[in-house]
Amino acid sequence: MSSKSYVLIAIAVASFVCGVVGQYFYPGALQRPSDIWFLGLFAFLVFAWYVFDTNQRAYRRTPLLSVCVVALAGIALPYYFFRSRGAKGGFIALALFVLAFLGAGALTLAGEYFAFYAFQS
Repeated sequence: MSSKSYVLIAIAVASFVCGVVGQYFYPGALQRPSDIWFLGLFAFLVFAWYVFDTNQRAYRRTPLLSVCVVALAGIALPYYFFRSRGAKGGFIALALFVLAFLGAGALTLAGEYFAFYAFQS
């Protein structure tokens, strides 16, 4: 498996754990204090994926794009996808990015349900 695959697995695990921790310690809260810590973790993991992908594609990282990937990932990553892959590859990568984002949300929700039914009911 490649380094990018390990990062994607880490994002999936972190999404599930985020749901478990949020539901266990802050049940019913809309915004949980633990979300700040997980936000930092997700930013680090997304940046790590970006670094591995740019190295694999021999794409030159600029400092501004690197900062934007951490601060504005929803805008910077689609820009990077189209710049590094072209139009067709960019649309495919963007579709996979949206699916990964939705999957991470579903795993967070699954973690909340797991914490509720395993520990709180």
